[in-house]
Amino acid sequence: MIHNEFIKSIVERLYPFSYGINRSGNDDAIEKFMHELDFVVHEYEDGEELNGWSIPENEKVTKAEIRLDGKLIYDGLSSPLGTIMACTGFTGKVSLFELKEHLYFKDSDPDAIVFNCMQFYRPAKNTWGFCIQKKIFDALKEGEYEIDIRVERDPRKMRVLDYTLPGESDETIIIQAHNCHPYQANDDISGCACGIEMIKRLMNIKHRRYTYRLIICPELTGTMFWLDAHNHLADKFISAIILAAVGNDSELKVQYSFTGNALVDDSARHVFDCKYGNYISGPFRTIYGNDETVFESPGFSIPSISLTRYPFPEYHSNKDTPDIVKEDMLQDTVDTGLQICQVMEMNVSYKFIKKGLFCLSHPKYNLYKMAWDPS
Repeated sequence: MIHNEFIKSIVERLYPFSYGINRSGNDDAIEKFMHELDFVVHEYEDGEELNGWSIPENEKVTKAEIRLDGKLIYDGLSSPLGTIMACTGFTGKVSLFELKEHLYFKDSDPDAIVFNCMQFYRPAKNTWGFCIQKKIFDALKEGEYEIDIRVERDPRKMRVLDYTLPGESDETIIIQAHNCHPYQANDDISGCACGIEMIKRLMNIKHRRYTYRLIICPELTGTMFWLDAHNHLADKFISAIILAAVGNDSELKVQYSFTGNALVDDSARHVFDCKYGNYISGPFRTIYGNDETVFESPGFSIPSISLTRYPFPEYHSNKDTPDIVKEDMLQDTVDTGLQICQVMEMNVSYKFIKKGLFCLSHPKYNLYKMAWDPS
């Protein structure tokens, strides 16, 4: 069943926010998410630590300038991606060599401004940096550069959006997407929109065997804190379907779980075989890296597959806008995800509960198959 509204309209509503792990943009967007589904919002205090990971404070860059001989060379506030994520403040003079150590650009596109989020994965490292166009980088001259980066930090809670659609069983299939990249439509607001649409269509199924739980949160950090808080339910989480960068004009790929032989893997193989025939698939962590590492981490081992159209040219840049997200690609993603769920719903295992040798030729059973008789 096709939902009446275009999925891309959901992308357009959720896109224009400065998302992060716990940035103000995440809070600003909650009303838009709540318009789609009545999410439960879980909150986690900044400063909380888990296995070496920590929730940072909200940072707001109020000034970010590069000057040479008093002339403004680059203003990091000219783009929402103009400074690296979790940028620290810095004021001082540096050589061109040292400056280049703090500049990030996209080799493949001299006009693009790259989105740099490496600080997400290095919470103990403090550094500053600018994201610039390669053509600006290439035009830099020797000299002593004046750097002025000012950052305000304030306490803010990290929020995780959680929607549960009950089934006949409390065994749960998690559908997950992330909302931590500022102004990135395909990565991964497209996944958020498709997850929302999957839940809306699953609502139309009267008899659902499984419970479905849509989790939208900052990748890694949000997922691991949410999963840790719901550890008491972990044995009910039978699988996870991760939707990551699924709206660009490219073929849909499937990445299998750590073992590659779980029910969700077999279901995905069946759907991709029947629907696409020839397609790209890969083992765990060979196509895309995201929250499968959290779900499959020791002690949880929740089989997790990923659906993605990665890579795409606009990845992690200011060119990842709703313009590159295609309605037919979103619809195809939702349809494929739902088919995987449907196959899992229909899966049945039979167990023989009797003992002894039965006379299969007896009319009561009529199950005997004539065997070859060598006489």
